[in-house]
Amino acid sequence: MNFFDRFKKEKSHPFLDLLTNDGFISKKEVKEIQWLMENTQLEIEDALFRFLPKERILLAKSMYYENSFETLDLLDILSRVENDVLNLLPRDKILEKRVIVTGKNQHGLIVAMDDPYNEDVSAYVEETTGLPIVKRYIMLMEDLRKALKELDAIEERKREEEAEKAARKQARGDDDDDDDDADDESYGTPVKTPDTAVIQEFTIGGADFGGGMRPLVDAIFKQGLTRGASDIHIEPTRKDMQIRYRIDGVLTADPKIDAIIDKTGRNRKLHETIVNIIKNRSGEAGKTMRLDETEKPQDGRIYIPEVDLDLRVSVVPTILGESVVIRIHYREIGEFTLDRLGFESKTLARFHKLLEAPYGIFFVAGPTGSGKTTTLYSILQIINTPGKKTMTVEDPVEYSIPGANQSQINLNKDYTFDMALRSFLRHDPDIIMVGEIRDIQTANMAMEAALTGHLVLSSIHANNAVSTVTRLKDLGVDPRLITATCVAAIGQRLVRRVCPDCQKPFMFSTRLYNAFENYEIKYNPRKLVKGSGCNSCNMTGYKGRIGIFELLTMGYDVREAILKDATEEELFDLARKQGMLSLIEDALSKVACGITTEEEVWRVTLLEGSYEQ
Repeated sequence: MNFFDRFKKEKSHPFLDLLTNDGFISKKEVKEIQWLMENTQLEIEDALFRFLPKERILLAKSMYYENSFETLDLLDILSRVENDVLNLLPRDKILEKRVIVTGKNQHGLIVAMDDPYNEDVSAYVEETTGLPIVKRYIMLMEDLRKALKELDAIEERKREEEAEKAARKQARGDDDDDDDDADDESYGTPVKTPDTAVIQEFTIGGADFGGGMRPLVDAIFKQGLTRGASDIHIEPTRKDMQIRYRIDGVLTADPKIDAIIDKTGRNRKLHETIVNIIKNRSGEAGKTMRLDETEKPQDGRIYIPEVDLDLRVSVVPTILGESVVIRIHYREIGEFTLDRLGFESKTLARFHKLLEAPYGIFFVAGPTGSGKTTTLYSILQIINTPGKKTMTVEDPVEYSIPGANQSQINLNKDYTFDMALRSFLRHDPDIIMVGEIRDIQTANMAMEAALTGHLVLSSIHANNAVSTVTRLKDLGVDPRLITATCVAAIGQRLVRRVCPDCQKPFMFSTRLYNAFENYEIKYNPRKLVKGSGCNSCNMTGYKGRIGIFELLTMGYDVREAILKDATEEELFDLARKQGMLSLIEDALSKVACGITTEEEVWRVTLLEGSYEQ
């Protein structure tokens, strides 16, 4: 029996008295609760959910037990509980006894109970498991019912997957257990990583410099190539140095490289030698790095023709020494389509229709590292046909586009974005791509080009599609010019994909399920997955990245709102009414499809839901 139900038939209920005396609910609401309990099958907790949020009910329940026990949000912690712990009690008895085991240590069990004073239930748990209870938490029955439902769904999904796997195996007539449908393409790496043989032949080359430490530098680079890193970070520390790789947008150390450095002997001199080897090799394209200059930033480039690899080197002085970042660029871009980047089908259909515009400007907005350049190149591959002339100005030229005239700015020669654009217009291009709009001069030139019959593509640093308008205004662009030229703005981020080799059904926090409900996103609990970590994903649980997008189209209402100096919130609401899928909605949809995880949603969209609260 529920502890509260002992008072169900009585007019005076001590728990209800506590709720009214402490201001949780009004006397009128108490009467409604009493009526519900007398005339329906609702328990008191279920009735309370009509008047109080879960957190308040848990608090009141703790006060009822004189704060002798801590409360527990069962749905919030369930994903972190091992299956063997959850299965210590029979599933049917968990609901009947209103208790669930949530942990186990060397001393005994940790349980969550509806009534932690119920010694009969405690005795049952200890007799069934053969272990003593060392800690009791207070939980809500609503949470327990939802948790059991989710666990049942996860087990059902496991059974279905095993059946499908067995069917595929039987159809093939072999013992191959690989998942043929897994898609592990990485958004951030638009070409294939060099094969193992090519990587093993890689060497930074150059003159014999560095006192025999060149093989260590080669090992650092090779490991980055092997793991598919986009950047290599070589940083000084107070005692020595650290090497980190940015993989799928997240910085991580590498045990193999750390072991090699430990064996070599960590010291400040080793860091200085490695930095000097890289600086000594970084001198192509008219850029020279001085070994004796340690107090100013320097930029350089290393091109490795054997693997067609372009390494962009940046050295910055810090109080502990020089910090080096090497960005890895592959010169050949792969065949990318917008749907493979992650565009939702309806958004993609709207965007393809917009690309039919003969002139105007398209913006791709997002912070550094959000995949804007890859999206621009992917758009170019759609519209760059033999019948059109395409010209690009970039800093730097990252990938080679067949049939396009690509130009790279050179500040040392005063060759800037706006200067390039002025010259481009004399070459009668159909399509112009501007790598990035950073200032008013470039913005005005790009928009003038759009006004005079050219289709212009550009990226811009803005938080989302709507804030592109604000960013342009901040640069000094006339709102009338924005409304006259801008066709659309794409806001985007990158989220990591769940590793297909180690993905498992997973139950996320209550916050995610509430978000699904708030945004009316349908989901199947059996499709919610998370990677457990394996050799394929370097024990991260993720492999590759995919984009999340929002598309702001410059319809009549939006243009009018911009001219009336509408706020970002007003523009956002207007865009939503016209069918824009926001970044957070797209991210949640990808969680519902089993592509990414809840952690990735909050990591990349933490500030993007501010208009929607």
